[in-house]
Order: sequence, then structure tokens, then C-alpha cells
Amino acid sequence: MISLLPSPPLGRDYYTEFIEGSRWLKKEQADARTAWFEDLSWEHKETTLFRFEMLLKGLVCFGNPANHPGPHLGEDLIMSRNFNNELLLVRSIMRGIAKTGRVLIGDRDHSSVFKRYLESVVLQDHTRVQLAKKALAQDTPEQSLTLLVEALRHHLDVMEGLIPASEVSFRLFSSVIKLVQREINRSEYFDPLASFEFRVEFDRIKNVEVLEVIANIESDPSRRVGALAFLSLFRMMRYLDLIAKEQSEGSSMGPLFAFLALFRSDAGALAAFLRKDAAVWMSEGFGRLYESYQPEMVLGRFDNLVVEFDRLKSLRELLGSMGNQLELELRKMYEYHIPALETVESKDDLSSSIFKATSSLRSFIQNAIVLIAREFFPEIEGERLFVDFSSDRARSERLRRDIWMFQQILRAFVAKAKSSVGVTDQWSGMSSFQFVREFVKYFKSMGYQLLRYSDYERFDKFMVLVNRLRDGDVLEVQRLSTVVSECEDFQAFLGQMFEAVSRREELAGEPFDRKDAARTLKLFLGL
Repeated sequence: MISLLPSPPLGRDYYTEFIEGSRWLKKEQADARTAWFEDLSWEHKETTLFRFEMLLKGLVCFGNPANHPGPHLGEDLIMSRNFNNELLLVRSIMRGIAKTGRVLIGDRDHSSVFKRYLESVVLQDHTRVQLAKKALAQDTPEQSLTLLVEALRHHLDVMEGLIPASEVSFRLFSSVIKLVQREINRSEYFDPLASFEFRVEFDRIKNVEVLEVIANIESDPSRRVGALAFLSLFRMMRYLDLIAKEQSEGSSMGPLFAFLALFRSDAGALAAFLRKDAAVWMSEGFGRLYESYQPEMVLGRFDNLVVEFDRLKSLRELLGSMGNQLELELRKMYEYHIPALETVESKDDLSSSIFKATSSLRSFIQNAIVLIAREFFPEIEGERLFVDFSSDRARSERLRRDIWMFQQILRAFVAKAKSSVGVTDQWSGMSSFQFVREFVKYFKSMGYQLLRYSDYERFDKFMVLVNRLRDGDVLEVQRLSTVVSECEDFQAFLGQMFEAVSRREELAGEPFDRKDAARTLKLFLGL
């Protein structure tokens, strides 16, 4: 039975370090910001501050066309496009920032208004300059926030004059974003633009079971990677909440597109971390553990090192698979499901597309959190972590789609392998086995996730085959027929598994969307 309060961590507390540490705030500044935040008196101050800072970050992310919905555009198309609609959205985003900023400033805003009045009536230039310099001070969070909101108001005033322009070049659009970004970067206390930067005010994980998992991870490198992965995935859930709330309550589309751009940017960074950097972190952590042993101790600790290596390898493969899957889901969401801005026909159609896409992403992120937790505590159930976990049929839909996709990859591998039988001169070098390496890569990217989706023992046997392929154990022609036979058997098993998943209660009356699955497979293969 898990207690209401998480256990103290077994080793270094990376979770606390991530949410209480900062790469851009000095300790005294962090303490001052915390004191300022605690002094705010209204009930929803956490939500207000989170929305304010994510609007700032979302605005900068929106300045990159790669974060816009729709297919990626080449440089020539970007340079020749009219960005008038995008500039209108930027104005809407900045209005939202100014409005939320005024709520955070509260009554203190009156003093800045009075200072502006003084500057307008004082005739002596020298006095005006001195007042302006004094207004740039950021000794406290209140001063920093007021200065930032004031600066963005000035940019908004300039934009109001730019909007009537019929043609807005990308250069002008980009310059507006860069000027705003410069103001945010100059803020001493309110600069949320860094990736994987968490804030104690709104990033604390409130799920006690997940906190218990993090605290009880024995391996130091696993605890470090796990803490960052959990924090990032829960931050992604908060982004989806922002998008959902903006759809239901927002009167303008600017903040909505800012949050969409923010999600694409940060989720893309998370996918890259899961695919690559997590492995580096774990490798370096294992290296430090090994180097901490004196030479005479290595033999006695060898079994422990093997166990640690196997656990890190398992976690690395799971996270790498998740990173590939997350990247795939992002491409589907932004390149296919959500229409490009210039093609939006109605707000209702846009809302329907976003709801469908974000529902799928929410299910994926919930499942990712559960799978990572199970890596350390296999008995954990998704229903204990998320109230809506079992009721969401998106997990079964994704499993059915992924089974079908893996069937197609396996079928192509078998066909390629059979066509190579008898061509003995092709087996003289590793370059002839490109299709073998590609197959193993696809399985590691998708098949391993399938393994974690289910408890089918049949996957274990096939994993042995994949490891043999990876280790080059089938480079001889005489062994290829055995490999092909095992692949064909597993392909038949996948067919049975596909039918079994299709009969699940949550998929009753839901026909399989073969066209969408084929389109997803093309994205996965990079076609």
C-alpha cells in the first residue's frame, strides 16, 4: 500500500534539483521570486503565472514556422509567403500576455502608470532620461515583471500600426518576434524560454504514486533520467490542458496557436532527449559507477554491474522507442490532423481537429508515464495514476495500428530476405545486410514499444531473434531460412494479435482506419 506521502529518495534527489534549481536564476533571485509568488493572494495564482510564462514561450515558438500546423515549407516558400495572418495572431498573443501580466502585477500597476505620466509631463530631458534609467531596474520580481509587461505593451502599440499592412514579409514577422524575444531574455525573473527548465511554482508532480516511484529508483543514472522524463511528460500534459482550456474559453485564436507551437517545440525537444540524450546520461552514469570501484573491487562487484547494465539497457530501449513514437505522433498531429493556418475553413472544424489530435497525444503521454513507472515497479496499474486511463480507447486504437504497421515492416523484411537467398556473393560484407539493419532499427523503434504495450510471451522469443540479427548471428546464408521461417511465424502471430485487439470492448463498432495507418507508416519510414 502506497502512503499518502512519498518516501525520501534513496540517493541524490534529482527531482527536487530539477524543479528548485535554475540555469538562469541565482539562488537569491529564486528565493525572491518564491517569496513574491507566495505573497500573491488569489486562489488561481499558479494557473495565472503558468499561462503568462507559457504565452511568452509560446509566442517565441510561434515565430518559428516549423512549429506551425501544416506540412513543412521550404525556405523559398517561407520567404515568398504573406505573413499577415500570422502577425494578426502575434498581436492576439501579445494582448493575452499584457492582460495576464496586468493580473499578476495587480494594484502595483498603478505606480507604473503614474511614472509614465511623470515622464510625459517633465520637460527637462535630463530628468526624463534619469527616470527612464531608473525604470529599467530589476532588483525585485515586481520590478522585473512590470518592466517586461511595459516593454511588451510598447511593442504591441507598434504592432497596432503594422497590422493594416496588406503584405507582411517573413523578415518583418521574424523581426517582430526577435524584438519581443530580446525583451524576454532581458528579464531577470521571467524568462521561461529554456528547454527542460522547470519551476517550483507550477511543475511539482502532484501524483503521489509517481513521486514514490522516483524516490525508490535505486540506480542513480536511472533516477536522474526518470525524474527528467516524468517532469517533462507531466509538463506536456499541462500544455494539453492549456490547449483544451483555450479552445473552450478563448475568444481569439492567437493564444491557442501559441500553445500549439509551444507543445510542438517542447515535445520535439523531449522526443530528441528520449531518443539520444537519455542514453548518453545513462552511459555516463554507468561509467562513473564503474570508475568508482577500485580495480580489486571490480571482480567482486561484477554481478552487480551486470544487473545495472541490463536495467539501464532496458530503460534506454524503452525511452528510445518512446522518443520515436512521440516524434511520429507529433508529425501526424501537425502535418495531417491540424490544418495549416491559411487552410482553416471554420473555427469549429479547427477545434474538432485539435481535439482529436490532442486526445490521442494525451493517451500516449499517460501511457508513457505508466510504462516508465512499470520499468521500476511492474505492479503499477494505469488506473492508479490516471482516472481516465482505462476509459480511453485511444490506447487500444494505437496498439492495433502499431501491430498492423509492424506486420507490414515484417512482410517487407521477409520478402527482401527471400529474394536474397542464393545470391551468395552478396553475403561477403556487412554492406549487403542493410535491410537487416533497417529491420532491427524499426523493431527497436516500434516493436519494443509493442512489447511493453502487452504481456504476450510470444514477444520474448522474437526478441531473441532480433538480438541475433543485431549481433550479426545470421550473416551466413545457411541460417537465413531459419530466420525467415521464424519471421513468418511471428507475422502470423501478429495477425492473430491484431484480430484479438480489434475484438476489445472499447473498439466495438470502430472500424480499422487502414488509410490512416498507411499514412502513419509512411511517416515512420520517412517516406
